[in-house]
Amino acid sequence: MKFLGRVAAVLVANLITLVFLAVVFALLISDQGQSFMRDLGYDVSPLAATYHQSRIKEWRDPRSGKMTPINVSHQPLEPAPVQPKPAPKTVDKGPDPHTVQTTLNTCTFWNNEYRKDGSDRSKGFRDTACARYESLSGNDISNVIALAQKPQQRSSSQGTTNTRNQQAAADNRRHKAYCQQLKDKIEHYDAKLRAGGNGNYMTYWRGERRKVSDKYAWECLRG
Repeated sequence: MKFLGRVAAVLVANLITLVFLAVVFALLISDQGQSFMRDLGYDVSPLAATYHQSRIKEWRDPRSGKMTPINVSHQPLEPAPVQPKPAPKTVDKGPDPHTVQTTLNTCTFWNNEYRKDGSDRSKGFRDTACARYESLSGNDISNVIALAQKPQQRSSSQGTTNTRNQQAAADNRRHKAYCQQLKDKIEHYDAKLRAGGNGNYMTYWRGERRKVSDKYAWECLRG
């Protein structure tokens, strides 16, 4: 009986000790206990964190074992098609008035040249310019200007006679002008001689007057 009493006493003592340790541990891991121990210079927060983590059981959804993973692949987006810009509308403003007027002036110029010389060159330029004017303006050139006709050619004998007459008249005018210049020189030397002066100059002027006077008599006074 004494042995059983001792065993029971030891068990009770151990049970009391365990209860005491449990109470002390509970006090230590409580907020008040941790604060008290920190005041004493001891940090028991790792011990409390370990205890709380051991108490937390990981919860798993029983449906997660039956689910299969889904791979989602992101396909690159195709760029939106670029719509072509509409071409700007062009407004037909008709021919440039300045160009039309210039073409008409060219047509008129070569028409006048063809009226004068009657050459195929002038006629070709006139026809080209007038045709361009009609194309640009839409007007008939005959309603704008009087187209010249090729001038009638004179007979060769009449043309030769007229040419000779014109040449003779020109030669006559040149001869009269030349004679007038000689006469003016003679009068100039006469004025110098009448005025008098140094003997050497007088001799020189007489000699020059004699030369001019002989030339005037030979070229101008001879019939």
